[in-house]
Amino acid sequence: MMTQPTLAELVLGPIQFQREIYLVLVPALALLTIFIARKSISGLGKGSRLAALIVRLLAIALIVGALAEPSIRDQSKDVGVTVIVDASRSIPIGAQEQIDNYIIQSQDGSRKPDDQLGVITVAENAYSQANVSRATSRVERQFIGGTDGTNLMSGVSLAIASAPESLANRIVLISDGNETDGSLLRAAQAAKAQGIPIDILPVEFAYADEVIVENVQVPANARVGETITLKVVINSTQPAAGRLLISQNGTLIDINPADETELGKIVELNPGRNVLSVAIEISRPGAISYDAVFEPLTGLTADGNSTGRLGDSITENNRGTAITFVESKGTVLIVADDPNEAVRFEDVLARAKVQSQRITSSQFPTSLPELASYEGVVLLNQSAYSYSEAQQELIRQYVKDTGGGLVMVGGPESFGAGGWIGSPLADALPIRLDPPQKRQMPRGALALVIHSVEIPNGVYHGKEICNAAVDALSRLDLVGIIEFQGLGGTDWVYPLSPVGDRSAVKRAIQNLTFGDMPSFDPSLQLALSGLQNAAAGQKHCIVISDGDPSLSRSLLRQFQQSGITISAVGVNPHSPTDTNTLRTMARMTGGTYYAVGNNALATLPQIFIKEAQTIRRALIWEGEAFAPARTGVPAETMRGISAVPPIEGYVVAAEREGLSLVTLRGKEEDPIAAQWQYGLGRVVTFTSDASTRWASAWVAWPGFSQFWEQHIRWTMRPSGDATLRVSTENIGEKTRVIIEAFDPDGERLNFADFRARTATPDGEGINVEVQQVGPGRYEGEFNSADAGAYVVNLQYRAPGSDGNLIEGSAQAAVTRPFADEFKALETNLPLLKQVASITGGRELPADPTLADLWSRTGLDMPVALTPAWLLFAIIGIGIFLLDVAVRRVRIDPAMIAAFVRRGATKETAKSEASTEAMRMARSRAQSRTGDDRKQQSSRKFEASPERAKSSEPVALSGEEESDKPTIGKPKKTVEKPKDEPIDSLSALRAAKKRARDDMNNNEND
Repeated sequence: MMTQPTLAELVLGPIQFQREIYLVLVPALALLTIFIARKSISGLGKGSRLAALIVRLLAIALIVGALAEPSIRDQSKDVGVTVIVDASRSIPIGAQEQIDNYIIQSQDGSRKPDDQLGVITVAENAYSQANVSRATSRVERQFIGGTDGTNLMSGVSLAIASAPESLANRIVLISDGNETDGSLLRAAQAAKAQGIPIDILPVEFAYADEVIVENVQVPANARVGETITLKVVINSTQPAAGRLLISQNGTLIDINPADETELGKIVELNPGRNVLSVAIEISRPGAISYDAVFEPLTGLTADGNSTGRLGDSITENNRGTAITFVESKGTVLIVADDPNEAVRFEDVLARAKVQSQRITSSQFPTSLPELASYEGVVLLNQSAYSYSEAQQELIRQYVKDTGGGLVMVGGPESFGAGGWIGSPLADALPIRLDPPQKRQMPRGALALVIHSVEIPNGVYHGKEICNAAVDALSRLDLVGIIEFQGLGGTDWVYPLSPVGDRSAVKRAIQNLTFGDMPSFDPSLQLALSGLQNAAAGQKHCIVISDGDPSLSRSLLRQFQQSGITISAVGVNPHSPTDTNTLRTMARMTGGTYYAVGNNALATLPQIFIKEAQTIRRALIWEGEAFAPARTGVPAETMRGISAVPPIEGYVVAAEREGLSLVTLRGKEEDPIAAQWQYGLGRVVTFTSDASTRWASAWVAWPGFSQFWEQHIRWTMRPSGDATLRVSTENIGEKTRVIIEAFDPDGERLNFADFRARTATPDGEGINVEVQQVGPGRYEGEFNSADAGAYVVNLQYRAPGSDGNLIEGSAQAAVTRPFADEFKALETNLPLLKQVASITGGRELPADPTLADLWSRTGLDMPVALTPAWLLFAIIGIGIFLLDVAVRRVRIDPAMIAAFVRRGATKETAKSEASTEAMRMARSRAQSRTGDDRKQQSSRKFEASPERAKSSEPVALSGEEESDKPTIGKPKKTVEKPKDEPIDSLSALRAAKKRARDDMNNNEND
């Protein structure tokens, strides 16, 4: 733990006490101990009394010291520097490179071996690129997030939170000081409170010639035939000239009728704020988007003469957008790729006097304001792969946040069979697209063979397309993934098994390495074996590759014979040969070949969704015609309809729990027609189709028009109300919505209850609180800092003058074509200097060798505190036990000294006596041994009398006696004397024994 001593702490040398108040007990207890000891140890000797008293006082001091929470202090000498680098788009690319070099060069000579460095980048959000450590030496930019904004506060806050407590810390802020979010000054106050100075290195720039289209203003609502005034607000730093172009829903309109060759208008700008007005007549209902673009020409002086230079520097801020919603009686968008299906619905809506517009899936809107101009959308037999993921999310947001209606009609390409399982739109439907648990459905099997994806960010794209394919499958389907793993060979990364909740297979996808296989054969052989043994109806294989691995045609014939299809996705094939390999693979097995280049990467997920759909045909029920059963639940959509005609097929789905309402059921209680409220909007699903394939009896049914009119009308958002006037106002990073409400008589409408929700560019929706601020006037605010389009949907209820309830709705849109990042024209140096002043930081010099980033000046070096209370307590307890011993055992120092001296003297004398006895015994033993050896030696060659008398030869030393028997008298055995030693070893043993005996005798004496 790092800390600085405070007034409530006591420091004694290397020891710091956190609760020094307890130390007051030491003198008090010491006096008490001395007072008590006068009687308790009075019977001891003088030396014993002194020793006992000292031990007792020391034990008390240590135990009380433990209560005071002592710590051992270790003051740091090292400095940690966290560099915050502004990575937003307002910083020129050249300046970013200079920043990197500055950090590297500033370390020469100023950074000590134990000093540490950390790096944080900041734009829309702050990200730590390198933790504060000795190893960090340069700026790394791994992931910096969005760059259309600057939140310097988040960078400083992250630096404070990640500053090591064991170091003295500094922050170096490298920025232009232009923040679009947060408060840098508030972060500076937090740094000051932590004692961390912020040094600044301003990135200085100034655009002398710049033109900014600040905003475009149009009425939020208008009527067909009305002429509105479009205002373009342009700010210029210098006199400038340029061409103003206005487009309506992407088409240029003529704002210069006097010039037949020029649609735009040449305008001259004065320094400062310029407001240009254009009159435009409204000719069609719905949402109309207006784009204003300023194209700069050469600059002009104050008197109108040309300067010869371009009057603009940043082109991103030369565009503005505004949207107006033109009142209509309600329009429904019909999306159908089969004109015959669309015509029937157009006839139904025409009879009901509801306006409609028919388009194909390729013409579907790509922006929320455009889609929000329709009160309802009907999707007829539409597959998910016909729509990008962004468009699918757009439909969901259209319903949830703008209150639009959606009717989704089935067919072979719709619902689960059309790849909508796992899509963004799936959660908005009142049915679950996965088949119910109780249904025993034929399932499909899909094997994915993965080769290296040699494109920019290939691994990322490869994982995304695998996820897309898995998401399009139902939980009952089988899926497996095969890839080449280098030295590990080719194997199943995820064995062929049920999809289930998708968590296991998606973990396997995240571990893919996308190895570069030399041959397709091992992978395809594994896929073939797995699919042949799979209990599935539809079996399919998808290969993603550049086509360069080798391929055996005989293996493809085995796929043919097994009825297993292969679709090949060629990502940047290297040669025509590679392309032909993939084409052959698909052609021979009955699959499809897709060619994908760098410009078509966005289509990869849709391709895999479409291919995964190949095995989803099992979700379609087709058979003998039957009439769906009414559930009997009261519903406005089924008013006046008691029975419906039979159908011959539908897409199997499951009932969704909650507020979903099923009005028609099919086989095994499968939902046929269902509806619910989703957010602000309403959704209806019909899992059969509206054509002669499955519903031929419906086409001729008299109730056909009534059935579909009631369902479509129920989902439609109420059309715009002429009694509401809506306008918007930009307030920094927020937008204020201003509503003026009137009743049918034109009187101001009070006490209205508004329900408002804003759809944001990031796909989220935010509720807006609307309050009445004056007679008939209501206001609300929402955050609109990000660039893009914001659509506000307003619905209200209010009591009328006649007591009846008045209801209405309106819409408004706000656009930010570019981020506030591009509004800054120069460095905000005053803000940066204020931050340095608040925290005690410095403005660093431009020369990195003079920067001294790790300067100790003004830093309070932190102190590391190691808790020592346990050590104090253990030593105190040990000394306490010693105190007990001192009092229980009589200790006389003089007696101890004398005892030690006597013991030492006796040991010395005993040692000398033992040594002398050993020496004498050894001498006697050697003497005896010598006599014995002499006696033995003299007798060695002496014959015995009996031997001498014998005439037999005698064996000399070194000769062997004869083993022959002796003829005559038997040979007599000569016995050796008993006291004669057997050999020299025995004699030595005997001598040692006598020496020990003599030694023992001497000790006894």
